[in-house]
Amino acid sequence: MKKEIRNKMRLKRLSLSKSEFWDLNDKILERIKSIDWSVYQCVHIFLPIKENNEVDTFEILSFFKYQYPNLKIVIPRTNFKESKLENVVFDHYQTILRKNEYHIPEPVYGHLIQSDLIDVVFVPLLAFDEDGNRIGYGGGFYDRFLSTCKEDVLKIGLSLFPPLEEKLVTDEFDIPLNQCITPERHYFFSNKKL
Repeated sequence: MKKEIRNKMRLKRLSLSKSEFWDLNDKILERIKSIDWSVYQCVHIFLPIKENNEVDTFEILSFFKYQYPNLKIVIPRTNFKESKLENVVFDHYQTILRKNEYHIPEPVYGHLIQSDLIDVVFVPLLAFDEDGNRIGYGGGFYDRFLSTCKEDVLKIGLSLFPPLEEKLVTDEFDIPLNQCITPERHYFFSNKKL
């Protein structure tokens, strides 16, 4: 079932025209701009696979650069040998990015930061349900990463589309979102795995 949903949502995103995509993306950015980020110290932001029409988080990086210059931003680098994400401090002027084998932009080098220092994680997804459960690409990298974060880390999904009508089947390794931002709404979830 998850595989079918992944395929369906990939196709749905890829069917968007450029103008449709940017309209949806801009609405998500406007919702992000309405949040007071000054209460946080450190935010983890995934970088988009542009070929997959993922939410363009470079726009969020730009917003934080000018509106919250003291906010520490970390971006992921995938360690495939250990099947984990590394958190690299992002410097707007010095960080050099290179796409990995899955077309994900990643920092070439940079200072690593421990997961338990992160206050907010923007989580990539293909789909989510009304309980905050998500479907990613199936590698489990974000679930493993989130399990190493502090217990009260804020997990925010970004989705171009509203939640699925059906409830997703989960297992003990799946970590639900606290919130999800879509073009039309900011969802808040109360779940037991916070």
